[in-house]
Amino acid sequence: MVPIVIDGFRRSFDKKGLNIKKRNVLQSMVIKEPLEIDYENEDIADIVTKIEFAIEQHPSFLKVLSPNEADEYLKEEEELNKKRTFWNS
Repeated sequence: MVPIVIDGFRRSFDKKGLNIKKRNVLQSMVIKEPLEIDYENEDIADIVTKIEFAIEQHPSFLKVLSPNEADEYLKEEEELNKKRTFWNS
């Protein structure tokens, strides 16, 4: 399995990813290294945890930011958004 992390997916699409919630949301995609999963010997919960970590959806990735951290995060996002622009849209 090859994990793919899509930044901006939740802002753009509904839970199932079929309907558009918001247009003109900048997105980026990171394709990660393939996972080594032993489907025969590993427990389902362990496999799910591996996948959650790989696609950055594990609860440990969700955290509340302090105001200073939030300002830094917004500045970093603005810089990334400049890199994410597609042509001149």
